[in-house]
Amino acid sequence: MTLTVRPSLTRRDLLAAAAALATSQAFPSVASAQTPKFRRWEITDPAMPPRVLASYKAGITKMLALPPTDPRNWYRNAIVHLLDCPHGNWWFLGWHRAYLGWLEMTLRDLSGDPEFALPYWDWTKTQRVPLAMFEGVLDPNNGAFIPTFEKFKTAFEPAVTALYASFSPEQKGALALRPFPFTTPADFWQVLPQVFFNQPSARGLTATNPDLDSNTRLSVGMSTIRSALRTSRFAGSGAPGAPAGFQSAKAANHSGGSIKGILESGPHDNVHGAMGGGGDAFMISFFSPVDPIFFLHHGNLDRLWTVWTRRQTALGRPILPQGADLTAWSDEKFLFFSNAKGEPVLQNKAGDYAATDLFDYDYSPGSGDDQVPAPGPMAEASPQVFSAQVTSAAVGASTAAGGIANVPAAALGATASADTSPVVEITMNLGHDDAGRRFRVLVSAGSGSTPVAAGAITVFGHPHHGPTTFTVPLPDSLASAATGATVPLDVRVVPIGTPPRPGVAATAAAAPAPLVSAIRIRTD
Repeated sequence: MTLTVRPSLTRRDLLAAAAALATSQAFPSVASAQTPKFRRWEITDPAMPPRVLASYKAGITKMLALPPTDPRNWYRNAIVHLLDCPHGNWWFLGWHRAYLGWLEMTLRDLSGDPEFALPYWDWTKTQRVPLAMFEGVLDPNNGAFIPTFEKFKTAFEPAVTALYASFSPEQKGALALRPFPFTTPADFWQVLPQVFFNQPSARGLTATNPDLDSNTRLSVGMSTIRSALRTSRFAGSGAPGAPAGFQSAKAANHSGGSIKGILESGPHDNVHGAMGGGGDAFMISFFSPVDPIFFLHHGNLDRLWTVWTRRQTALGRPILPQGADLTAWSDEKFLFFSNAKGEPVLQNKAGDYAATDLFDYDYSPGSGDDQVPAPGPMAEASPQVFSAQVTSAAVGASTAAGGIANVPAAALGATASADTSPVVEITMNLGHDDAGRRFRVLVSAGSGSTPVAAGAITVFGHPHHGPTTFTVPLPDSLASAATGATVPLDVRVVPIGTPPRPGVAATAAAAPAPLVSAIRIRTD
């Protein structure tokens, strides 16, 4: 059986793969699959037709001009993310695939471009905001956007009241599960001042300062992407000490939190943090889709999911949850999406978005495509977990936290045959005031060795209550730096900058220090 490599797999392919794996662990042939109708281009690709950005601008302009009562209004679309988006659980990528797809269809209709598909931003290749994203309505500081919270509330308060009155009992039940109160219009307006950013601070990076910071560049670098794509399971169990998986781990519902995987902990959170200006712009909050670059960022995350799916298929591995987990994941309800006519969509379950065929698109080539191997099995490494003794828990304004784990030197060397990368999992006890905070993760292999930057942590969204676990790949250089049979691996969490603005977080003097409650090194 042979595999024809395509940039994405259809739902038919996914179901065929699942059936084949269930019976024989074989991988499916997709040679007969039809070529998708729409292509999502990388925004800096010279082959991208100029009409893509012209149509994106035209569609956004139309959405911004629609009345607040219209579900297709640009801000109404962002409200859907605020009310319903999942983060830190195994519905993270599926929900956002649906979110991008329905917006794409709306933009296609309003722009008058029947071939329009959203572009994506390959931040691994281009580690700065693409220059085009500062043009016109592609920049949220443009005059077509609402400049202040006060003007936003004046324009949208009647529409929000009507929106809440229209919610079904099932939608109200979903809102009650959100990590912060959102069950009434009063709740909505209590949260909005904390996630709305006045111009000219709607975006943290500017045309004169477009580069991602060094910590974010590490988090989107090829070594991080490689580690994420090597993750062999769709999602972890969510149990303490269990791995996150590619999608982040299981949770009771899509508003619940669990263990964040490499892709969400690294590229997702840190690009949001960099674009959010350290807590002072839309991209750091759940209202981040106000910034048009949100959709290019999440397009790249969705593209990496299609790469991971092709990789899993080539290796004969499961591409979806298995057994009862597949039913639990597939049946989760997504109740707030609207189509290009502003009507509630009929496809309201996670399983409807397991593949790309509903929206019929693929991606132009990007970073990570070379991680799809020739078809065939690959040896699996035996999982190993090593807990650190936390020696310093509080991460103050200028104080690091961390601990030491004794790890066999052999466990630090990721091998091609085992196809795995060691990671460090860091559990932090977070509160509402930690939204927007950023931390650098430093690791050293033994006493006297120079600490090496492993990655960064951004506390995306809010509020956070209790423990949140982030997954960061360990640097490849640690293996060569290790001496002896056992290495005392020293992991430090160092604050970056100051806490975010008052109103989202307390002032630096008043904000309590987040606590690191657990550190684990794992090899699976």
